Amino acid sequence: MKKVLILQHIDIETPGIITEILKNKNIKTDCRKLYNETYNLSEIESEYDGLVLMGGPMSVNDKKYYNFIEKEIYIIKKYLNDNKAILGICLGSQLIASALGSTIYKNNKKELGFHIVQKTSNTKEDQLFRNINNKFLAFHWHQDVFSLPKNAKLLAYNDTTEFQAFRYGTKCYGLLFHIEVTSEIVKNIINKFESDLISESIKKHTVLKNLENSLLEIHNSGRIIVNEWASTV
Repeated sequence: MKKVLILQHIDIETPGIITEILKNKNIKTDCRKLYNETYNLSEIESEYDGLVLMGGPMSVNDKKYYNFIEKEIYIIKKYLNDNKAILGICLGSQLIASALGSTIYKNNKKELGFHIVQKTSNTKEDQLFRNINNKFLAFHWHQDVFSLPKNAKLLAYNDTTEFQAFRYGTKCYGLLFHIEVTSEIVKNIINKFESDLISESIKKHTVLKNLENSLLEIHNSGRIIVNEWASTV
């Protein structure tokens, strides 16, 4: 049985629907919670066939405050060298971009809540994105963004953020947005980081409005993306 390592950075940003999808693909998952335990990632990384990096409120540039960031960048580079499957979401995508030499910087505004993302022409032949709508809904909670890694293919963008998703090689994907979130995850993020909404003059209820319908739409795309990524493991 194939095994995937999931690296979680904060208690409320769990893998969501990813765990269920991988289980249905007969892939075992091992979720390591980096925020409250110490792991020697260099000792365990060879045990897995793929890597998933979740989101979190910290910045890739906060290496001096979070000792696991350098360790994650190391393991990303190792998996890239070994041509293993990698999927990074939100902070996870920024970690991948950093490992590939990109600059991580703050956008001029925070992108919060549910927003439409547009596919690029590069998705026509892309295994993960070719079968989803040209414009699709995603959940966002970030201000840090990345420059597009050298030799990466841009897969998605929107008016707020120029680089929303990319592919590097054939098995490495970075998604700045969320397609894995559940109702519980969204509510927990909003409650814990409501100050972000206040700073952007966004009302809490506007994000939660039609939540179940928004999640249904997100999962329609998310299940396709994660299922196809699982096929690369």
